Amino acid sequence: MSSTVGVVVCNHSRARLFKANAMSFVSELADQVNPAARLREQDLATGAPGTYRGGGSGGQQHVEDHRTSQHDKAAANFARDIVNTLDQAIAEHGLQKIYVIAEPDMLGLLRKELPQRIKALVAEEIAKDIVMRTPTQIRDFLPVPL
Repeated sequence: MSSTVGVVVCNHSRARLFKANAMSFVSELADQVNPAARLREQDLATGAPGTYRGGGSGGQQHVEDHRTSQHDKAAANFARDIVNTLDQAIAEHGLQKIYVIAEPDMLGLLRKELPQRIKALVAEEIAKDIVMRTPTQIRDFLPVPL
């Protein structure tokens, strides 16, 4: 008996989810776009560039955390959205095994977001950005049979 396989292919701006059998892709279940990935950093910020707290006698203080960019935050939110879509697909389509192909940074974000019950289904992770390729080309990166 062959298992129902899910294949997630994504980068910071697009994610595709396929349902497959052992030898080929059956259908594309989802195609998500992260519109924030195309915006400029300053367009992602919700307020003014920084908050000034006037501190008399030369003690100027600005409140803005530069350690995490707005694009990084948007990518983390997109990873969360991808995991939610994957979770729904597992429930609706009975996916029993998952392959994840993602650009290296997004793969790291997905690892952080995946709950243990979904991690247990992951058969392989591949660090490549191939989201723009055709299903046939994507299939070439996966083992035969799935």
